[in-house]
Amino acid sequence: MLNLAPMMIGALTTAVAGMQQSAQRFDKAAQDVVKATTPGTTNTSGDQGDLPTAIVDSKTSELSFKANVAVFKTADKMLGALLDTKV
Repeated sequence: MLNLAPMMIGALTTAVAGMQQSAQRFDKAAQDVVKATTPGTTNTSGDQGDLPTAIVDSKTSELSFKANVAVFKTADKMLGALLDTKV
């Protein structure tokens, strides 16, 4: 019989890593929004700030985070069901 537990745990680990990366990208985008709207400052890439790009980056980071949460919840539910059938 195929042991699915390691695959489910791997999915959980991958989802958590994705959430962490999304949060870091969101933080960078938020900093870029502030720098783009503050005269005389530069964003993290060293130029005067591109507000539309920073806003799009923040939104894509948000959506990526939500997608990883959905993966985490699904893998958690599947692992729970797998454990219920084993017990």
